[in-house]
Amino acid sequence: MHANYIYAFKFSHLSWAYMKRASQKRTFKLTPYPEALKKLLETFQKRPLDYETVPVEEAMDRVLAEDIVADIDVPQTDVAMVDGYAVKSKDVAEASVANPILLKVVGKLYPWSKPSDAKIEDGQAVYVTCGAPIPDGADAVIMVENTILHGEKIEIRMPVRKGENIAYSGEDVKRGTLILKKGSILRPQDIGVLAGLGIKKVKVFRKPKVAVIATGNELIELSRKDPTRIVDNYALIVSGLISKMGANPVRLGIAPDDLEETKKKIEEALQKADIVVTIGGCSMGEKDFVPDAVNALGEPGIIVHGIKVKPGKVTGFGMVKGKPVVMLPGLFASTMAGFYLILAPLIGLYTGLRMENLLPTVKAKISHDIDSENKLRYRFLPVRVKNVEGEFYAEIVSGGPNSLSRFLNSNGFILVPPKESLKKGDEVNVTLFSKEEFSRLHD
Repeated sequence: MHANYIYAFKFSHLSWAYMKRASQKRTFKLTPYPEALKKLLETFQKRPLDYETVPVEEAMDRVLAEDIVADIDVPQTDVAMVDGYAVKSKDVAEASVANPILLKVVGKLYPWSKPSDAKIEDGQAVYVTCGAPIPDGADAVIMVENTILHGEKIEIRMPVRKGENIAYSGEDVKRGTLILKKGSILRPQDIGVLAGLGIKKVKVFRKPKVAVIATGNELIELSRKDPTRIVDNYALIVSGLISKMGANPVRLGIAPDDLEETKKKIEEALQKADIVVTIGGCSMGEKDFVPDAVNALGEPGIIVHGIKVKPGKVTGFGMVKGKPVVMLPGLFASTMAGFYLILAPLIGLYTGLRMENLLPTVKAKISHDIDSENKLRYRFLPVRVKNVEGEFYAEIVSGGPNSLSRFLNSNGFILVPPKESLKKGDEVNVTLFSKEEFSRLHD
């Protein structure tokens, strides 16, 4: 969809373009990417984050909404680290093959036992299983395989040091220790520690719902020709990426190229979701109604429309009824740029993730020169990172603005600042599309 007239000029560090259409007027302002991101974060980070309390066993991959501080020692008492016999180390200090020591077994302890359930005197031992408390009087545990049982006595042919095979109270975790910070993504080992601390439920940030709306009469026509076909495949991809970032996508189908119908679809999305994202319909063509629909639905409406980045120039965002509406371009390379540069940070805000934890990054050497451009815009470049003889190399993956295979063959991207160039071998920070891309670094 092309504009009838385009007039562009530079003003300070901003570029403006005025585009006229027969049915409406709109001002299109290109904002530097860092400034656009700052506006996004300043606008939406003020809202309080919603949280919910979930059972620990259901908290995997969720984001903690509270600091976790240990309220007990782990272990809570001195425990055996092996199956064996709790003894006094001085009783077996001289034990050897030539001088075996016999000790009388006076009891047994298990993980569920109490330390006071058994006590040893000189010349005695207590059988303990791994995790069992250490009985009063004992200061070491000798492994069962290093003993010989003779009825009610054990024969010991080697010494043990004081404290050997014992985990002391608080050795693993001390009461009052900060275990996990608010904003941490819970891993399996974190879940295990929480369970070990006796914590049954935790507060986690609620997963935001993100409504996804595709736009365009051409999609509706394709759907009519073949009702079984998934014609909004870009929406399918974006929904999958949203899910990977810890949010819940809500696909709301296709909005036709009609202002009133677009408004209705966005209104529906605002009722059903925390964040609304549209795909297509946000450029300057006569059938691009999304920006007008956003402005018509309430203040402040559009906040940023147009970012100095290639691809993804017509990406924008606004706010309606206190909720963000992100406008992604319809060409796939631009869709992806808008997703990772604007929508992903926004989802991070709503999920409680710190910016540095949004997506994995790796350092790699660029595989060939990248010339500078004489334009004040960032370049979003898909790359394929490969491991070559123990070093990571990033190769630019070329393709058209609507090429799906370009991203199929990529596993991350680099963002090149305005007027900067790169020489072969320069180190760059590559943002991977998701943590699953690690498996592709060695293909």
